[in-house]
Amino acid sequence: MNKKRIVWGSILLGFPCVLLPVLLMGYLAWVLNLHAAQQRLETLAAVASSRASGTFNEAASALKTIAGSHLAPCTPESIDEMRLLTINTFSVKSVGYVEQEIYACGSWGPVGHHATPWPEDFTTTDGVRVSLGVQSRIVPAKPMMALQYAAFNVLVDPAQFLHVMLEEDMHLTVGTAAGQLVSASRPGAEHFLSRVHSGSHSALDGGYLYTLVHSGDWVAIAAISRHELMQGLVRREMLLLPIGGLLAGLLVLLIVRRTRQRLSPLAELKLAVRNREFVVHYQPIVSLSGGACVGAEALVRWQHPDGSMVCPDAFIPLAERSGLILPITDQVIDSVMRDLGPLLVKERSLRVAINLAARDVSSGRFLPGLEAALHKAGVQQNQIWLEATERGFLDIDAARTTVNHARELGYLAAIDDFGTGFSSLQHLQRLPLDVLKIDKSFVDNIEQDAATGSVTGHIIEMAKSLQLKIVAEGIETEAQRDYLRANGVHFGQGWLFGKAMPVEDFLRFQHARANVVSDHAALESTV
Repeated sequence: MNKKRIVWGSILLGFPCVLLPVLLMGYLAWVLNLHAAQQRLETLAAVASSRASGTFNEAASALKTIAGSHLAPCTPESIDEMRLLTINTFSVKSVGYVEQEIYACGSWGPVGHHATPWPEDFTTTDGVRVSLGVQSRIVPAKPMMALQYAAFNVLVDPAQFLHVMLEEDMHLTVGTAAGQLVSASRPGAEHFLSRVHSGSHSALDGGYLYTLVHSGDWVAIAAISRHELMQGLVRREMLLLPIGGLLAGLLVLLIVRRTRQRLSPLAELKLAVRNREFVVHYQPIVSLSGGACVGAEALVRWQHPDGSMVCPDAFIPLAERSGLILPITDQVIDSVMRDLGPLLVKERSLRVAINLAARDVSSGRFLPGLEAALHKAGVQQNQIWLEATERGFLDIDAARTTVNHARELGYLAAIDDFGTGFSSLQHLQRLPLDVLKIDKSFVDNIEQDAATGSVTGHIIEMAKSLQLKIVAEGIETEAQRDYLRANGVHFGQGWLFGKAMPVEDFLRFQHARANVVSDHAALESTV
């Protein structure tokens, strides 16, 4: 596993995890701000449009009422009626009567002077003629809207069309459906009427967000500037950015946690199993009586892609606790058949010892895979020793079932590291075993500790009485070899003969040992 690569990958992943939540909150703030502004604008434009229609309809209704009066025009009674209509109608500023271009009278009273006709901007469907931006015929005043029906007319203040609650940052314009200005909340706001013909109901254009609402012959446009929109955005970002920071912190925390998991020994071991990084080294098993190499113990090694090795003591306990020992066992079996299969077929007297974990022994789940591997390689079952330490036999009943099944198939069963557990004698009595391996700790103390030596002797005698083959582990001196050979131990392993080695080295070792033994036997036959 490339730890630097994982760390740098996590750092690179951390940058977008920090930036994206912040950017997301910024985008969300913009969307919310835009949506809120559009809702405000739509509400304002709808109210203004409705107000414009109401104002116009009120004035038009008053105009038609006076035009339909039964009183003769310009009589004192008729003029009083005009005045009363002006007082009672909020939108109407004055009423007038024009006959043959003579302003005869109005709510001001009798007049009788020439009246220049007002240009008509449009006519409603019910016959009301509308003129925009006209001047009163009585006194100079600001531009008004004139409504004419028959010979009567009324003047309406355009400001009445904007008689709505207007926030300071809003712009409001009311015009005709054709885009003619009626009234604007601020100077210069009339340019929004150009949007009437754009076809867009709402848009962000020209530095303004605007919304357009039609109501009959009238249109209202509410707008807010980009600058004022950005101020609202900043306020929302101040509310949402802490949430983005919290999300970023959570994502970084998850990345850190995930990185730690990937860098943990268990994660490394899982990756090693997935990448099949395990190799097998072979420690020779030698006949103590003749010195021939009778086989080897397959010992798993974890080899990193860079070639470095991990000590078995560093990963085997973790593999057993995590259950990863099971696929490791399968990989060991595959490696043994690939490495030594041809040699085992050629030399049927050779044996290979394969170590099993407690879960393998209790479940027996490895046997079908082992059978298939042996059948494919052409190796015989009696060439395989199945080894387990005393810890592998803790579930004695399940272990006995597995061992019996394996021996029925032709495999030999061996107990490894004998003498180090708390129930060794029980294992010997209750398990059908073929081979006993004396632990290195007893071999180390031969000739040094009389008590230990006595125990070693008892173990040997016990194995002989059970008719078990005996293998001594950890032989490092000739004195140890001589003692064990003299006491009837059949086979030995240890640095005196050879360390655990790659398959190429083991093949050379086995070949050399076979030649030495052959030469020695030939020499003895000539003497």
